[in-house]
Amino acid sequence: MISELLSGGGSWFIILQAISVILFLFFILFFPRLMFWQADRKMKNTLIDLETYRQDTKEMFLTQLTQNPDKKLEKRFETLRDFKFSQPTNLDPAGLVGKLEHVLDNSEDKFDRFIKQNADTENPEELANLQMAFKGVMGTHQIHKVIVHFRQLITKTRNIQLIGMIQMMLPVYQEIAESQREATRAFVNQIPIGDAIGPLVAAKLITKKQEEIEEKAENIIHSQETIEDQEIHVLKSNGPGARLGKYGDALDKIIENNDIKAVITVDAGAKLEGETTGNISEGVGVMMGGPGIEKTKIEETATKHGIPLEGIIIKQSAPEASKPMKKEIYQAYKPALQKTKQITQEFQGPVAIIGVGNTCGIGNTKKDVKNIHNKLRKYWKEYEQQEDDEVSHTGLMSLLGGPNQNKIQELKIWKQIYRH
Repeated sequence: MISELLSGGGSWFIILQAISVILFLFFILFFPRLMFWQADRKMKNTLIDLETYRQDTKEMFLTQLTQNPDKKLEKRFETLRDFKFSQPTNLDPAGLVGKLEHVLDNSEDKFDRFIKQNADTENPEELANLQMAFKGVMGTHQIHKVIVHFRQLITKTRNIQLIGMIQMMLPVYQEIAESQREATRAFVNQIPIGDAIGPLVAAKLITKKQEEIEEKAENIIHSQETIEDQEIHVLKSNGPGARLGKYGDALDKIIENNDIKAVITVDAGAKLEGETTGNISEGVGVMMGGPGIEKTKIEETATKHGIPLEGIIIKQSAPEASKPMKKEIYQAYKPALQKTKQITQEFQGPVAIIGVGNTCGIGNTKKDVKNIHNKLRKYWKEYEQQEDDEVSHTGLMSLLGGPNQNKIQELKIWKQIYRH
């Protein structure tokens, strides 16, 4: 009896071993194909969305640019949409900031010429919006190209490590493309984006006639105001067109003519997962993102004159900073304004306040921005109808390395260019 059970158990054991070997061989032979099929299907679905974003931004831009686009314009549009930005070499770091500024200024001039030559309008505010919108067009186009590139690589190499890395990157690229599509929509309709909260705070402080600072400090306006008997100098980009301007050169000129005791920068800042959109944070240093040119200039000027650098941050994710301004961000201007006034009172003498960010849809005075919330209500209703997704994948970009780091860095640059 016992021998029969043992012999039966041995048979089952052999059968289980055979099944395990078969499953193992199946896993070895077909798992890579399964991964490849899954990755390819996911990229196909992502490319459908990216193509939609790319076409949406193209249609929004061209519709706003001209009512009668011809073949010559279409051809010029396609070549310029594939614009390449080559960063200056850092082999010799001396003068790198100046070289980067020169290249960026050249690119701005190139876009400006294209817009002015083909736009139906001559309104400077509308032209500024179109120029900024075109950067969203280029961004969605570049992201679509990158994903097509990755898909071709996977198809040719069938590299498992590459498949895993790209699968992790897909939601990052898709999130950036979607936010750039929304940014383009905001620019063509002159709607404030999340990044405009800094200029909004600055505009709320301006009640007197402002002057536009000329010379190198292009697109920056300045107003000398008084808060509780204290002199303040408010700087912001010239609105309501989508502009950025050269804050560093403007501040340098203000400091030359006034005994500035402190510089306060107010800007949108990236929040960590778990932080609340619209929260206020204060600190020291220049609160400014982007390529770093204007930040460097402000730091150098402040260091030269021994001026303290104070900062106020309004928390929001990177996609929120690019999209039409959320209600939580708009409402944050009140505590940010109060915090700005509070810091100002800590110093004896004139203080410079800089509202950092893209000033799309934000006028230059308190009166001009009085009814901004009415323009935003439509978008607030849209946000209420959308699913509440608290996760921002863009934070993963700093963790992604490898051979495609240059592609990631290029997209990060384009994402920042229209914000700072």
